Amino acid sequence: MIKKNLQYLLSLKKENILITSVTSYDASFAKLADDCGVDIILVGDSLGEVIKGAKNTHSVTVDDICYHTKSVSKGIKYAYLISDMPKHSFRTKRQALSNAIKITEKGLADMIKIESTPKQLDIVKHLINNNIEVCGHIGIQPQNINKKSYRKIGITTRECKSLTRHALMLQDSGVKLIVAECIDKRCAEKISNILKIPLIGIGSGSKCDGQIRVIYDIFNISFNGKPGFLKDQESQKNPLKDILIGYLKSMKNNIN
Repeated sequence: MIKKNLQYLLSLKKENILITSVTSYDASFAKLADDCGVDIILVGDSLGEVIKGAKNTHSVTVDDICYHTKSVSKGIKYAYLISDMPKHSFRTKRQALSNAIKITEKGLADMIKIESTPKQLDIVKHLINNNIEVCGHIGIQPQNINKKSYRKIGITTRECKSLTRHALMLQDSGVKLIVAECIDKRCAEKISNILKIPLIGIGSGSKCDGQIRVIYDIFNISFNGKPGFLKDQESQKNPLKDILIGYLKSMKNNIN
């Protein structure tokens, strides 16, 4: 098996093969995901919740992302590595480029993901023009809301048209991948069919070109609980807890 790259991911969309993605924040979970054959590993700012125990992603820093990206990179041989640009890390072109370089060079990420708005398209273009590979993010953007604001969007025609325009703007700017979060499944399918680049869904139905999940949610060990859109088969009861309980019982039996 060879290291996966953008050409490989784009070929999966053309061949109608689902792109698989999970988050990771350390070398061990990254190695597990890589050994299982996952296509993309994302060092998400979700680490603010599942690693740092915060209520949202807002406190994550560029240094946090660099630290965890470097750790994850040590566990990867084949997967494509993407890292989030945290909140407040891309307010200007200069700041965005400086931080993106830190994440890709110091953290060794192949690509950065940015929760930009349509008004920040100039920043996205600036990164791409300076040889930074960029993944866009449409739909719900956790950096810009609180947990109480989570809802499915794209249900109305107006919202779906707005999301479609945003996706096409990102594609036209040179973005190579887009994450779609909490978008109505019919709208997400429409956007996926229009785009030439892969649309990676989370809580956006099964018709996207790929799916991404927080790895702690899959194992049902996330600090703040798993999201409601996870299907039962995607999140087992708690396999890691069962293993740990078994270990503790065996230890006690050996002592006695």
